[in-house]
Amino acid sequence: MSESKPDSQFRSAIVKAATYCPVTAGDDPLSVTRYLKSVLDTVVGGAGVHVDVTPLPYQPCSKLPVVIALGGKDARLLWYYKGMPASALADELYGLFSDFPLLIKRVSA
Repeated sequence: MSESKPDSQFRSAIVKAATYCPVTAGDDPLSVTRYLKSVLDTVVGGAGVHVDVTPLPYQPCSKLPVVIALGGKDARLLWYYKGMPASALADELYGLFSDFPLLIKRVSA
């Protein structure tokens, strides 16, 4: 099954934002949340959607649980892992927010 054009543009916009993000994700939760917020602000900021990114307290391991809310609603859980490729991050974020049809249609690649 192929993606519709708005869906494809949304995923493509995430890949581009993650690839060219001026903020890098380090080993600590704060740098990861800054990185994710920067990526999402780049993708949805033009659509006027506020992004909240909060790390959850969790034992140190290879993954970090992060709660992301767009527009202050419907917080979603993302398991971010160090060195996550832009395409994998795009797949995860697309999966988390693909049910926001108005957002997807307003984001252009």
